[in-house]
Amino acid sequence: MRTSESHGMRNAVLIALLLLGCGILANRHLKNLVITGSGSYGISRRIAETPVFSFLPRWFLNREAVPISRESNASVLKSVFEVFDPSLRSFLASVPIILDSSANTAKAYQAKGYIGVSPDWDNTVGQSPYRAIYEQRGMKPEDPVFMQRFKTDLLIHEFLHLLQVHQGIASRSCYEAIARWYLDPRYGIPSPNGIVPADAKDRRPDTLAINRMKYILWHDLYNYRRVSDVPQDESWKNMQYWERYQSAEKGVEEFAYIGQEILASGSSSENYIKTGQWSDEDWKSKKTRLLEVSPEVIALFKGVFNPEVTQ
Repeated sequence: MRTSESHGMRNAVLIALLLLGCGILANRHLKNLVITGSGSYGISRRIAETPVFSFLPRWFLNREAVPISRESNASVLKSVFEVFDPSLRSFLASVPIILDSSANTAKAYQAKGYIGVSPDWDNTVGQSPYRAIYEQRGMKPEDPVFMQRFKTDLLIHEFLHLLQVHQGIASRSCYEAIARWYLDPRYGIPSPNGIVPADAKDRRPDTLAINRMKYILWHDLYNYRRVSDVPQDESWKNMQYWERYQSAEKGVEEFAYIGQEILASGSSSENYIKTGQWSDEDWKSKKTRLLEVSPEVIALFKGVFNPEVTQ
């Protein structure tokens, strides 16, 4: 009798340990599986269809990440979708945008196909655990932590990361095309002051003296020495990533930064800040930014930009 009881107890312990081990294994797999929209949001159905997870209770399989409020973000999402090619609308709308504690602002997970945003995304300053920091910057408790303009720029940037994969745009080819433009003296040197044609003409300038788009890449990617101003010598031509991007694949961040600078142009206009809608002047501003890059770079975004930008 005692023997059968001990065997029963041992078997129960072994089963419990087996289930615990399987649960840990399943949890690791859950984190690595692709997250896709089930409707607009949710963990991919492939998780539930994978045999290793068949023993798990339904409540565990159906757990969903918390999405942003589509209602409160309707205006910004509409504006963001408009700058991309209309053929991409269904794809863009299917991308889950979820609250992610590891994202300070927004972060695209290219391998998993979703965008994570700060848990503060839909909060006002008064609701934020970082309220004191925001108030020190002059924000009021009722102000949203992420303004419409800021959300617009962030989402355009992160969608570009996903679209580079979705459209099959090779990072290496992208980097090489951008490097040729970045080092081309006809497109000027990096400057925060916009673009200035080297000669006065009413058509596309053949030569630029200074170039803000190059400055964006230098400032955000290649300023590895973290100096305050663009060097007067030609050391700015060293396309070396600073520590934040040292593990990034060449061509990935360049694609997103250049695309964002073009497509988000106009988001700081008085009209956009007031209405959340692109005006004719805002679209004109986007087209003007094309003058800062080479036709070879523009060609990288074929099928990505709304034709209204490139026509």
